[in-house]
Amino acid sequence: MFAVTDTRRPGERTCMPETNPRDSRRTDAERRSSRRPTAGPPLSMTPFHVAGIAFLFAGFVLACYQGLQEFALVPAVSWLTWTHIHFVTIGAFTQLLFGTLPQLTAQKLERPGPSAPTLGAVFLGLNGAVLLAWYGRAFGEPLLFDVGLGTIWLLTAWLFAVVLVLVYRSEGGQAYDPTIGFYLLSPFVYLIGLTFAFGLYSHGWDVPGGWYGLREAHVHANAWGFLGLAAIGTLYDRFPRLVDAELYSDRLQRSSLPLFALGIVPLVVGPVLGMGKTVTATGLLLYAAGYVLYVYTLARTYRAGTPNGTALSVLVAQLWILGPASFAPFILFGVPLGIPDPWIETGALHFFFLGWALPVALAGALLVTRSLEWAPEAARGDGGDGRVEGLVPADDIPAVVGPTSILAWNLAVLAVGIGFFYQDQSWSVLLSGPGFTVLLALWGMYLLEIVDWRWATRTSDLGS
Repeated sequence: MFAVTDTRRPGERTCMPETNPRDSRRTDAERRSSRRPTAGPPLSMTPFHVAGIAFLFAGFVLACYQGLQEFALVPAVSWLTWTHIHFVTIGAFTQLLFGTLPQLTAQKLERPGPSAPTLGAVFLGLNGAVLLAWYGRAFGEPLLFDVGLGTIWLLTAWLFAVVLVLVYRSEGGQAYDPTIGFYLLSPFVYLIGLTFAFGLYSHGWDVPGGWYGLREAHVHANAWGFLGLAAIGTLYDRFPRLVDAELYSDRLQRSSLPLFALGIVPLVVGPVLGMGKTVTATGLLLYAAGYVLYVYTLARTYRAGTPNGTALSVLVAQLWILGPASFAPFILFGVPLGIPDPWIETGALHFFFLGWALPVALAGALLVTRSLEWAPEAARGDGGDGRVEGLVPADDIPAVVGPTSILAWNLAVLAVGIGFFYQDQSWSVLLSGPGFTVLLALWGMYLLEIVDWRWATRTSDLGS
């Protein structure tokens, strides 16, 4: 079910028919060149990347425990679900973004990024803050939660400032690239989502939308804002290199950015104001319109390039980010589904978390372990093969999933989601049980493959 597929060199693969006229009959050298990043500084492995992968392992262990807890095989832990989700989102995904976003921005703008000592200090601060926030939330210590959350807020402001300063110092118009717009917007929206967290857990904020409105705004800002926008900007830029093709349409990319920017604001503000039918719904339509352009661009890019398992898993995962949106009209306009609203809201997040966030985080971790080195300047040597210059390697794209396992993963996501919505029915366990087992098996195998890829890469480097 979980096999290494399609790890040959691009020139040895069989390409699909080229549907992008701008990508017609390029030579192998030109295709490999298209994967190379700009002339900016090379990317490097950081402690953030190691911590992100460690959080994926920790999330896997917690998910296994949660599965046993559902069948009353282990003692129940009240904070388990919150911890499980945030270890993958605030833990793994945020770590990967803190380690990669400044480097990607610096590389694209051809400017020097933050120094290693600065990144080290931010790394210690971020992980200490995550520990404090987790302990305070799990064991009812509001002061510790506030200190941890406040520190995360300040470090996110640092991340936003880093991108902003790099843009200010850029030359030659690189800052007008839509990807940079996504990189600026992502941490800015995250600051809003983190601010709402104070009112959710340690302080009772009296807002028109109530506690549930505040939670909805917090989720929109963090999931669709910070994580979603950062991933969308990165995939616009790196997905073509993953399939050895050019982006299908720069025009569609430029058109989608204002739709995302105009959509995320009412998506965050509307729930707090209790104006779901007007403000939130408007934001949802704008964001969804931008997302349609984005997914269409990625799909056409995939068709024009060289298919591989990693690219396919990332592409299919994009369909799940709007999973919660498919239920929004029923909640906003009071259309009955026969399912309690809290179950719909929580269950819809399951589609985002397991369907989109986790596959994208695993793919990112795989590329990081395959491509990046601690000292890229030294690792690059005189040969200049470019393997460590970018997030996507020039040769041997790592792909640990094939079509069968990708289909199994997404069917399992659907089964677990349906089982959650109808958890009061006796037959729901027949869906959620097998579905959760498949997800855990694939998740665990993916982590093993990440370790194996890293070990093989290090062994190869030492041998050469």
